[in-house]
Amino acid sequence: MISPSFSLTATERVLPRMALDFTTALLDPRITFTRTGNTATVVNSSGVIAAINADLPRFDFDPTTLVCKGLLIEETRTNLLLNSLINGTNLSTQLVTTTAVSQTLSFYGTGQIVLTGTSSATVVGTGAYPARQTLTFTPTAGVLTLTVTGTVQYAQLEVGAFATSFIPTDGTTKTRNADLATMTGTNFSDWFNASEGTFVCKASIPLTTSGNRGPWRVDDGSDANIIMSRNASGNLDFRVINAGSLIVALPNAITANVVFQQAAAYKTDNYAAALNGAGLATDTAGTVPTVNTMRIGNSTSTAAQLGCTIERIYYYPQRLTDNEVTAFSKQ
Repeated sequence: MISPSFSLTATERVLPRMALDFTTALLDPRITFTRTGNTATVVNSSGVIAAINADLPRFDFDPTTLVCKGLLIEETRTNLLLNSLINGTNLSTQLVTTTAVSQTLSFYGTGQIVLTGTSSATVVGTGAYPARQTLTFTPTAGVLTLTVTGTVQYAQLEVGAFATSFIPTDGTTKTRNADLATMTGTNFSDWFNASEGTFVCKASIPLTTSGNRGPWRVDDGSDANIIMSRNASGNLDFRVINAGSLIVALPNAITANVVFQQAAAYKTDNYAAALNGAGLATDTAGTVPTVNTMRIGNSTSTAAQLGCTIERIYYYPQRLTDNEVTAFSKQ
């Protein structure tokens, strides 16, 4: 780790003081990571869906190229289908009690699932793993019948507007709990500059994620924070909140599930953000809040995870120039 002194050299203008590279499939020891329960899975380095024990980070790999895509951070989800096994056993026809909220059905295979009852649809598989078919729909309240024919594997029905990683079940539904990753104490203060700095993040985010969530944020545990946050309109906002008041909001438009790189710089009355080497936005008003924690992929709420894959987060302890912010945001 680079020395925490904030007297900058020319080299330190191009080398980050804190560098998290999750494509190495290793977790920096300064990060505290938790996830309760043994119901999480990930695509491993061999390209297969594998179970991951509680409190272990999940590094997601491309099932075809076997390249590590980074750290997977997800919210709590429950698979409502029974006997959807991790060994790829075909799903059986079954009934599920639904409520009138957005839900997503997903599976691998060449078979089909016909929905009747609280929703009507025929979902045809697009092929064997890793070809995943998904359907997002809003049923009425009542009983949904899922009639299965052919090869339907790793099937999942979950409340939410996008599919998440597979949650294996047996004779009962199963819940995957939220991933929590934080840096606190000297693991945070040794690299963070309270006066000015620049974050650079490379990640991908599902389309429908919204709210006060982002691939990274620094905060005081309540109403003071600096955050990169996805919003419902399709933008990735660089936001600064002080004493509960939003003082900076610099948006950049992103595409769902497409990898982006954003640089975001802060200093009192001097903020900037750029995405993928373009779209520089600035703000010249607002004081920097006092913070003491970094959260990766989630907000101060333990129930508000982003649902993202993060390749890397770099931090520079100075407000880079506008030209540097644009340049550092280029992939």
